[in-house]
Amino acid sequence: MVEPIINAINNENYEEASKLLQQLQEQESDNIWIPFYQARLAEAKGDFTFANQRYRELLPNIVNPKLMIQIRQGIERINQQEIEQRQTALDQAMEKSGAEEMGMLVLEAIANESKKAAAQKFGEIMGIDAYTARLQLPSRSWRLYRTGAIGKLKFQAEQLQQAEIPCFTALVGHVNALKVYNVLYIESIESKVTMVYEPKKGQREIFTFDLSEVGQQVHGLLPIFEECVDVGLKGKLKRKIEVLDYAKICDLHLPQKQTIIRLCDQQYRFLEGMAFSDQQKSQDGQATMRKSWQHIMAFLSEKITSLPTYSEFTPFGESAIDFQELLRLIKPHIGLLRREETPWDAAFHVYSSLAFTKTFS
Repeated sequence: MVEPIINAINNENYEEASKLLQQLQEQESDNIWIPFYQARLAEAKGDFTFANQRYRELLPNIVNPKLMIQIRQGIERINQQEIEQRQTALDQAMEKSGAEEMGMLVLEAIANESKKAAAQKFGEIMGIDAYTARLQLPSRSWRLYRTGAIGKLKFQAEQLQQAEIPCFTALVGHVNALKVYNVLYIESIESKVTMVYEPKKGQREIFTFDLSEVGQQVHGLLPIFEECVDVGLKGKLKRKIEVLDYAKICDLHLPQKQTIIRLCDQQYRFLEGMAFSDQQKSQDGQATMRKSWQHIMAFLSEKITSLPTYSEFTPFGESAIDFQELLRLIKPHIGLLRREETPWDAAFHVYSSLAFTKTFS
C-alpha cells in the first residue's frame, strides 16, 4: 500500500496520494509511516511549515532507523529550500531597495515572558542558535543590531516583524540630514519660544518656534570622563580614565521643520536669557545649575504634556558604541569640552535621530 503512495507523490499526483493515505489510515491506523507520508505529501505540495512541524514532531518518537533517516532528510530538504527562498527574496529586495545606501537595523524591547518563543524564531531568521538569540533580544530599550545595505536590512526586518519580533530600520543619511540647534539659552517664551544658539564659535543667532510644534522629547545622560590618579600596589601612583559626572541632554523634536532643539545642562548659560526661577540669576552659577536645569525641565513638562518621551538611551548606547565605523560617520552636534572624543556623543545623536525618523517618517 505504501509503494503506490510514494509513486503518486513522485509523479505529483497529489490528489491520488491523499486518497491512498486516507485508505491506508482506515485500514492500518497505527501504521508508523502514515504521519511521515502526510508530511512528505505536504512538503511536495509546498506546505513547508506543516511538513517541517510534522517531521519534527515525529523524530523524537521514532525508533525505526530507516524511517528516522528519511525524516531527517525531509527536515534537511526543507531547511535548504527555505535558505534558497530567503536568498532569492533577499536578492530581489536589494535590487528594489537600493543596496548602496547604508542603514541600521534596530531591535525593540520585548517582554521577558515572550523571549523564549521569540528567540527560536530570531535564531532561525538570523542563522544563530536560540541561546545566543535570546541574549541579543533586548528587554529594556532598543538595541542597535546591524548596519549595512538598507535593502538587506529591510528584508530581515520584514521577516522579524512577520515573526512578531518588533524592530525597524533607518538610513544613516537621514540621521545626518536632520537640523540640530544647540541652545545657549532661552531668551523669551511669550507668543513663541525664542532661543539663542551658536552656529559657529563666537557667533550667536536666534531661532524661534511654537511649543505646539514639538512632537516629542528625548532625554539622556552622557558620561563625562576625566583622568584620575589612583594609588596602586606598593603605593605606586597610576592614571586612569573614570566617569566623574554625567551631562543631561534634552532634545525637542520639531517634525514640520525636520529640526532637533538640543538643550544640555553643561552648556546652557543659566545666567543669561530669561530666568525660570528666582534663584537662577544668582552670582554662584554652578551652585544653582542643578536646580535651574530642573526648573527648565519642569517648565517644559508643564507646557508639552502628553507627548511621547524617549528616555532609555543608556542601554541603547551600550549596544551602539560597538559600531565604531558607523559612529565615525555621524556628526554628534554635541559641543561638550572633552579631553578626547568619545563614541557616546554620536551614539546619543543616533538614538535621538532614530526616535525622530521612527515617529515622523
